[in-house]
Amino acid sequence: MRIAQRSAYAIRLARTFYAGDSLPISVVKPEDDPLRLDWWTTNFQAESPDSDRHVGALQLYLALSPSSKIELPKNTFPARLDFDDQSMRPDKGVIKILLDRLLVEPRMMGAQLVFEVTEAGQRYLIDRTAEKTS
Repeated sequence: MRIAQRSAYAIRLARTFYAGDSLPISVVKPEDDPLRLDWWTTNFQAESPDSDRHVGALQLYLALSPSSKIELPKNTFPARLDFDDQSMRPDKGVIKILLDRLLVEPRMMGAQLVFEVTEAGQRYLIDRTAEKTS
């Protein structure tokens, strides 16, 4: 989905939500297929959504959504972010665990795959961000 920003903006924003080394956003590689749901669910890795990285990732994806050139529903973010200079995608491991825990649900908007944050995902964000500030 076209995003009216450059990728450097996404990287700077990612660093505001997560201070670790492994940012939860990646450049799309030729072998990636982020517009297909089954691509997101392959190669399971044991992860937990209880890390600062997962919380920061979800905050990042939602913060990038308003820059979409196509208006997205509230609490929804694209599976592929086509910035002015390159294409990026959410972290595959993060999305897999968010899908597995039913914190996000996949939806198609035309030919575009998007993820909608569920009510459980919204509570997760509220609870986790409250923990970080207390």
